[in-house]
Amino acid sequence: MRRSAVFRAVALATLLLFAVSCVSTQVPPISSQGRSFAPLRDEAALWEQSRAEEQKLLGEVKLYGDPGLEAYLEEVVGRLNPPAMASNPAVQYRVRVIEDPTLNAFAYPHGSIYVHTGLLARMEDEDELATVLGHEMTHVEYRHMLRYQRSEHNKAVGLSVAAITAAVILAVAEGDAADHGHWATAEALDVFGHVMIDLGLQLAFQASVNGYGRGLEEEADMGGFGKMAAAGYDLHEAPKVYQALLDDQGEPRKAEAFFFGSHPRLSERITVTQKYVAQHPGTRLSEDRAYREDAFARHIRPVVRDDARLNIEMGRLALAEAELKKAREWMPEDPETHFLKGRLRLAQAAGQSPEKARALRREAEDAFRKAIELDAGRPDPHRELGLLLRERADFRGACVQLRRYQKLAPDAEDMEEIADAVAAMERGGGCG
Repeated sequence: MRRSAVFRAVALATLLLFAVSCVSTQVPPISSQGRSFAPLRDEAALWEQSRAEEQKLLGEVKLYGDPGLEAYLEEVVGRLNPPAMASNPAVQYRVRVIEDPTLNAFAYPHGSIYVHTGLLARMEDEDELATVLGHEMTHVEYRHMLRYQRSEHNKAVGLSVAAITAAVILAVAEGDAADHGHWATAEALDVFGHVMIDLGLQLAFQASVNGYGRGLEEEADMGGFGKMAAAGYDLHEAPKVYQALLDDQGEPRKAEAFFFGSHPRLSERITVTQKYVAQHPGTRLSEDRAYREDAFARHIRPVVRDDARLNIEMGRLALAEAELKKAREWMPEDPETHFLKGRLRLAQAAGQSPEKARALRREAEDAFRKAIELDAGRPDPHRELGLLLRERADFRGACVQLRRYQKLAPDAEDMEEIADAVAAMERGGGCG
């Protein structure tokens, strides 16, 4: 009798779970409910979890720290946001930029959107930017994290299992990259991917690495395109951003795990976008395109330059070269761009033949001189130029530059080392 009762209880629970699961994955978009929308019980718990994750994330990563850029990105989001979504007090979009050169963007279900400088630096215009932001906004509006979580729960595969699996895949990819000599790619995987692993940021990992499966990702594409069309963006630019990310700049990136750095997923995006554009050829473009182009240029061009610095530090020199070329064309009188060119040439000189290395160091010297010409109050170009001049035995010039560095940055961490170098040249009579 007891066995029969237990059996009936288990059977009933199984049936109830099945019934709930069949219904629970079918939830309407937030925008369909307007101001009356309120998160469901498990959805509210998911939002609470995502907010807690976000606080961990903010305590670990370095934000780009440009309020003007964030305001501009939120302006683009505002143009893309449909009225029924914008009027809802429960979800308010907030965009932050993470200083990281990897191809990444993701959204938490409560409306926080994160974009890496590496992805922003690959954008050519606001239409391409709107393609990425519209995709992430649709994940939020269509409640993809909730739908995915419920679907995985129904299949007895929790998000923690998915995150552990993703971590294993990430580790294998990183190891494969290192084994094949792609140290820069392996390091790129380590920088942000392991932040999420170490902090247990399951939701961020799912959103930025694994995605939500072909069906929901295609729905995010379609929803994003609809937002673009309504806001007057050029849909013909949408396939270009994914093709550019696929082509990249010749750097070995096959092991980069992030969603926007995955070649198979980018190939799918290109196919989906081309199909959508073919079906919607007559989109009406906004009349304020000149304003949008100017705003994009003002806010994104410095990101391209600063992302080059990150790529130099990570040894991704081909990417840095391409980014600095663009930055110099856009901002020929920007001292930081010339300083970074000098740093890049020094990095490129490593491992070259003596003749090639000398030529690259001379180019670096010229770049540092240009940076000083444009802004003599910046300490670092004086330091780098002084060390280069000392290297080629121009001690008089080296002393001038290093003394200037001492004056401009008296509290620098390497000041004792620089003081010793200057003193040695003075003792040798080289400073004049």
